[in-house]
Amino acid sequence: MSFFSRPPAAPVLAPSDFVAQRAPGSPVLDVRTPEEFAEGHLAGAVNVDVFAPDFAQQVQAMELPTEEPVYLYCRSGQRSGSAAGILQSMGLTGAVNVGGFDALVRAGAEPA
Repeated sequence: MSFFSRPPAAPVLAPSDFVAQRAPGSPVLDVRTPEEFAEGHLAGAVNVDVFAPDFAQQVQAMELPTEEPVYLYCRSGQRSGSAAGILQSMGLTGAVNVGGFDALVRAGAEPA
């Protein structure tokens, strides 16, 4: 499934709820471009560009948990929403869109 397909809607978690609820070690995916990631990202986040033609293959290679939370963010929450839907359609039912980088930092998420 490509970024431009309409994946199923994935759950959304407010940035403040992400900060309060995230268990240590839970995977966090930054789905922005590598250039955006280099400008700043959350501590412990892994960059997987949702625009990459092999996005789904990269995610599969990560062997993420299928039912536990996998948190995704981007700049505004738009791309991470699409990416979370793609993960949901791949069977990763714990995929959650947590919104945009700046909002996450303002809510108390730790930047790298």
